Amino acid sequence: MKEIKLSKRLAIIIFLLSLVPFIAIGQKRDSFSSEKKAFNKSLNLIEKGNYHLAINKLNWLLDKDSTNLDVLYYLGYCYLNTSDVPDTAALYFKKGLDLIEPGKEYSDIGIDFKVALAETDLVLLKPDEALEIYKGLQKNVPKSDKELHKLVEHKIVACQNAIIYLQNKVEIAVNNLGPKVNSPYDDHSPVLTIKRNLLIFTSRRPTKNSTMLNDGQYPEKIFYSEKVDGKWTKAKLLQTFYNKHKHESASSVSYDGSELYIFHNDYDGKSIYASRFNGKTWDEPQKLPYPINSKADETHASLSADKSTLFFTSNREGGFGGMDIYMVKRDANGQWGKPRNLGDKINTPYDEETPILHADGKTLYFSSEGHNSLGRLDVFYSVMNADSSWSDPVNLGYPINTPDDEFFFVPTVSKNEAYYASSRFGDNEGGADIYHVKFKKDFAGDLAVVEGVIKTDGDVPVGKIRILVTNLSNHRLVGDYRPDPRTGSYLMFLETGNLYEIRQVFGDKSEKVEHLDIPGEKQLAQKHFEKIEYLDVPKEMNYTKTKNIVLFQEVTITPPLLPALSKIDQESKKIEKQLAQVKVKEIILPEEEITEEPEDVVEPNYQYALQILALKRKPLFVYLYFRDLDFSKIKSYKCSDGYTRYIYGVYGGFKAAQGERTDIQQTGRFQDAFIRDFSDIENLAIPGESQTYEEQITENSYPVEEAKL
Repeated sequence: MKEIKLSKRLAIIIFLLSLVPFIAIGQKRDSFSSEKKAFNKSLNLIEKGNYHLAINKLNWLLDKDSTNLDVLYYLGYCYLNTSDVPDTAALYFKKGLDLIEPGKEYSDIGIDFKVALAETDLVLLKPDEALEIYKGLQKNVPKSDKELHKLVEHKIVACQNAIIYLQNKVEIAVNNLGPKVNSPYDDHSPVLTIKRNLLIFTSRRPTKNSTMLNDGQYPEKIFYSEKVDGKWTKAKLLQTFYNKHKHESASSVSYDGSELYIFHNDYDGKSIYASRFNGKTWDEPQKLPYPINSKADETHASLSADKSTLFFTSNREGGFGGMDIYMVKRDANGQWGKPRNLGDKINTPYDEETPILHADGKTLYFSSEGHNSLGRLDVFYSVMNADSSWSDPVNLGYPINTPDDEFFFVPTVSKNEAYYASSRFGDNEGGADIYHVKFKKDFAGDLAVVEGVIKTDGDVPVGKIRILVTNLSNHRLVGDYRPDPRTGSYLMFLETGNLYEIRQVFGDKSEKVEHLDIPGEKQLAQKHFEKIEYLDVPKEMNYTKTKNIVLFQEVTITPPLLPALSKIDQESKKIEKQLAQVKVKEIILPEEEITEEPEDVVEPNYQYALQILALKRKPLFVYLYFRDLDFSKIKSYKCSDGYTRYIYGVYGGFKAAQGERTDIQQTGRFQDAFIRDFSDIENLAIPGESQTYEEQITENSYPVEEAKL
């Protein structure tokens, strides 16, 4: 992260220091005097971020000459970076303005002091006073100074936004995590796991053999605290990944706690690294490959809950200006693809930082200096639409956002709770502290957390399996989960009140072997398989209320019929209630051969059945479900496991059965129909208990022609 954004108080925008010439007044000094040396030393300390020592030297100079505008300006700048209440900074800026001769208020000297005072007033939550100063600057600054006019116009909008937000305060409860987590130094960048109740954060507190830096703090290191019996334990050093004198900062952690992303300065500049938890310690961080990392700066990265998508920030060429947010997805082989800029709906000409995708897979939290911010980095959220576009970003409002920098806002599963760092509250331990925030107004949407484990016969690498999750209420793919390659475990975050298809997939039938460049996997590319299960997620599984992670095998249900009768009359919907009672079972789809067989090769004499329904009890109005089918092809088999299975034809080859399945699915239903070996049905069927469907209609005298559809 930018070091200036980790300071104790808001710093005047860094480019402001070079935007207009700093105060060059005519006070006469001996170039070899002690005052000149002290002044130069103070500027050197300011450049290094050691504001406290700079203040000491500047105060000594002010005692020598209380009208020195250079000293007054830099004293105000230092206090703005170090004071919990920047009133002191405002006093020095006002005093400097009072010393400027009448008529020179908008000279270079006056502009410097006015911009600094307006920035300070905004920090002090006095947007009306700041707005008045900025409007004066807008009117009086020379039109030729386009950069300064651009800054002033941006700040005027920020002041107007601040006035609105301060009048419409968001109701929240804010709690400091206390001295077991926080220290007298800067503690920031909190990230959390779900499964392990683990808080990981970055701190500038001293560690063993560490050395204090010029700014009075120690190198950034990564710490952790565990929640035990509802309380956070004393923070400990997580691990030292690099030289003890170098900064290393936690950028994000995967929801299951198995992957940690780290921000680190290396020979290429600012880069993102990743480390995996091996069960005992964290592995040596590996630099993320190009084009995620580039010759530009990459400052933050976070992984989606399904581990298929990485969001990161970069100031590479081709963006919208400053730091932009990008996303990159894994392909079927787990390799990162080409990064994509999120576009001007999210990115602005100003900085965007710390993107975090919520566990729901569609709500993106991030910080931005653009949009309708209060001038610096504010926290926003945007929701991904069904067409993958983004909604207009929403500012979280005051007091989450202020004219100070606000970033690294980390929401919990419930969305109405979050963790973030701030130095604005009166109960801080010193520096920036980590806080727990709870909104009094709940956010819409409830999630269940479901844990699963992939088990294979050893021939298939677990890390190459994908778990594709489809919400059957809208047939939208909502997850592309990747299991932990070491344990095979994965966590799914699913909206309650829906039915889901869970498809385990390995390989790609459409992919040619020669295109794979993964050592040792040339044969595996031909071993494509799919495994389909279904998951019912009722409202009662809401994680926010239960705090329970549900085991996948406890809540799966069996196909083949899922609720899909939205257009039939009320009585036919009784089928849905019966189908909801179906118990656990797993389905494995047969696979086609990847290579084409010669035309003169005779297909083996296998028979395949197209199963369209299996029920414990015979539904009274099931004929409504079959209304678009050829009844002569339907036959029911009463089976020894208690199910009655409905088969839509028996075929001499898999391709023929597949073609029939494609035809019936064009009706918009029967999406769960599947092909199976007919010998399975014969083995399960009770002798003498099979019927054609035409026989059943005749036997029961179902009034098909009078059915009200």
